[in-house]
Amino acid sequence: MLATFFSTALYAKPQRIISLAPHLTEQVYALGAGDKLIATVDYADYPEAAKALPRIGNYQYISLESIISLKPDLVLVWQQGNQQSLAQKLRALNIQVFVSKPKRLDNLPKQLAELGSILGEQETGQRLSQFAEQQLTQLAQQYQSKSKVSVFYQMWHTPLRSISAKSWIDDGIRLCGGENIMAEAVAPYPLLSEEWVLEADPQAIIIAQWEFEHSWKQWPQLQAVQQQHIYHLDPDKAHRLTLRTLESLKQLCSMLEKSRKKTHPDKLSGTRAYTSEEKSSI
Repeated sequence: MLATFFSTALYAKPQRIISLAPHLTEQVYALGAGDKLIATVDYADYPEAAKALPRIGNYQYISLESIISLKPDLVLVWQQGNQQSLAQKLRALNIQVFVSKPKRLDNLPKQLAELGSILGEQETGQRLSQFAEQQLTQLAQQYQSKSKVSVFYQMWHTPLRSISAKSWIDDGIRLCGGENIMAEAVAPYPLLSEEWVLEADPQAIIIAQWEFEHSWKQWPQLQAVQQQHIYHLDPDKAHRLTLRTLESLKQLCSMLEKSRKKTHPDKLSGTRAYTSEEKSSI
C-alpha cells in the first residue's frame, strides 16, 4: 500500500503545486494539473513541459527555504531518504503534503485515483486508474501462467546492481511470467558479483540503464548470451511508476516471450518432446 495518505481534505483545487519526484511530476501532468506546478526536482524531465519548471533540489538535497519562498498550497513528496523528515517539517509549517512511496505495482492505479481526487481531477483520476488496472489485468492474464523464464534484471553495471522481491519492479517480472534470480535478496536493490549471475545462469538478462554497455558476451556459456536474450529497457519508463510503466511492462513481457519461445518451445506449441523410442514407433 502507499506509505502515507493525504490526511487533510482540500476545499479547493490546489493552485500552486511543488513536486519532489519525477514520477509525481509526470502523474500531475497526466491528471491534467500540470499548469499548477510551480517547481520540481532534477531529472523530472517528462513530459516536455516539465523541463521548463524551476528546480529546487534532487534526490540528495531539497531546499526547504526554496519551498517556503514559493508559497505552495500542496507539496508532493516521495518518501525516501531526506524527504521523509522534510514532509514532517512542511506539515509543521501548515503546508499541505501528499506522500507517495509505491511499494507494489498495483499502487499505480490506486495512486492515480487518490492523487486525482486531491488535485480536484477526480474524473480523470478514476479514468486513468481504471485504465491502469485493466492494462495490468490483461498482461497478467496473458503471461502470468505461462512457462517461467529465469531473469537477471540489471539496474546498473558498476557496481552491478539488481532488484529483489522487495522492489515493485519484481512484480512486473512475475506478471510477465518471469522468475527473478535475485528475488530472495535482503535489500530491495542488492549489489552482487558477476560470478553470482554466472552461477544462476538466467535465460534472459534485462538491462534497464541509459549506458547500455555490458560485458556479458565475454561469457558465452550463459544461456542469455547463447540465445541472444539480452534486452534493454528505458530506465525512466521502467523505474518511475507512471502510465509509461505500462508501456515498459508490455515491452518486458514481449522480451520474456521471445526467450520463452526458445527455451520452452514444446510447451508453447501445445505438444511435448518425444523420446527416441516413441519417435521410432510413429
